[in-house]
Amino acid sequence: MAIVASKATGKSVTIGSFAAGYPTQTTWGTNITAVDAGMPLVNYSSLPTDPLKLWKTQPSLRKVVGFAAREFAMVPWHAYQRVDDNDRVRRSQSPAEQILVKPENLVDGYMLLTALATDAMIFDQFMAVLIDDELVRIPPSMINIKSDAFGRPRQIIIMMPQGLDDLDVTDVPKVVGWGWHPTKAGGVSPMYTLAALLEENLRAVDWRTQQWRAMPKVAGFLKRPAAAHKWQGPQKDSFLESWRAWRTNPGAGTPILEDGMEYESIDSSITPKNAQDIEGRRLTDIEVASAFYIPPELVGAREGTFSNIDAFRQMLFGPTLGPLFVQMQQAFNNGGIVESLDVTPNLYVEPNREAAMEGSFIEQARVLQSAIGGPFMLRAEGRSRFNLPFIPGTDELIVPLNVVEGGQASPTDSGSQNVGGDNADPAAQA
Repeated sequence: MAIVASKATGKSVTIGSFAAGYPTQTTWGTNITAVDAGMPLVNYSSLPTDPLKLWKTQPSLRKVVGFAAREFAMVPWHAYQRVDDNDRVRRSQSPAEQILVKPENLVDGYMLLTALATDAMIFDQFMAVLIDDELVRIPPSMINIKSDAFGRPRQIIIMMPQGLDDLDVTDVPKVVGWGWHPTKAGGVSPMYTLAALLEENLRAVDWRTQQWRAMPKVAGFLKRPAAAHKWQGPQKDSFLESWRAWRTNPGAGTPILEDGMEYESIDSSITPKNAQDIEGRRLTDIEVASAFYIPPELVGAREGTFSNIDAFRQMLFGPTLGPLFVQMQQAFNNGGIVESLDVTPNLYVEPNREAAMEGSFIEQARVLQSAIGGPFMLRAEGRSRFNLPFIPGTDELIVPLNVVEGGQASPTDSGSQNVGGDNADPAAQA
């Protein structure tokens, strides 16, 4: 029996049996449906091409989706309490933040977020359920989102393999999301859109394999004079065998032509060069990256310069992955997980996208110091960046004497350009 329990609220919800059991009723009064799933859905896919096969065999798909999912998962998530519109307090020890660092006993936050982002991009839906204070990712092939005639979601079911009861998790704390579908909830997988392109690429890979395996390394044919004597069986077989061996292994030696034979090359044969294999693979990378709204330059599909690569990196956590961050953030905050783990009022979690979008520490320090007009870090904070121990007396902000209000903007502003003006010190000018 699987019980979803909340240490914060003391509530528990029975969502069903993981071993062939019986229908149950939640403590909130919701009936649990127990329908035989028939064929195990973990072995079934309604997509035109099996996603697992695509993930294994399509370099372009794995390159683009893997890049986006890893970049998404590297951003840390923090918990905050909203005091008012202009004030919020960081709650780093909140269970709501800790569960995003360690969602399960054998799963860390990076692994969970990578899996959820990959599910969202490949299946256009994702879900993780809070079970006994662990956040468990549910494979998309087991998710069944039931909707009414208007396409509004009404029930969320986890379809278990044959012999096990399905689990109704409609009222269970969870993070769930999906994309657009014309008539119902649940989204439409991008694999439908990319199926033809990926199939074409798969056939191109098979063709290249056959070309390297069976195509002659030197394309041409032999011409034998008509006046040459007629070959005997063993002599002909020996000659043909020597040429076959040379074709498969050119390093075996140089074949010897007999009876005035001539070798004539064929220039019209298909080669990897004139078939433009490299261009075709690069085009597939670009098309797949564009389908997921990823700049092709970031995955090496198109050549870029230092300046535009840096600009694309800034865009990655903004307009590129920003919609996925917003969708995931709202799913975490609206799915009942936060309030089930922590009863602190007005508590919420959000990804620290700004840390990923900002430049290097040197760039940030230069901008902040100019904007603030003086030092902005304590000596203790500087030591902590280098993992040095705390020293008493270093938790006060030091302001150099040459930095005053109405004077220089920051300690770095010095030189003759700052001398003069109405407020200049006459002694300094002398």
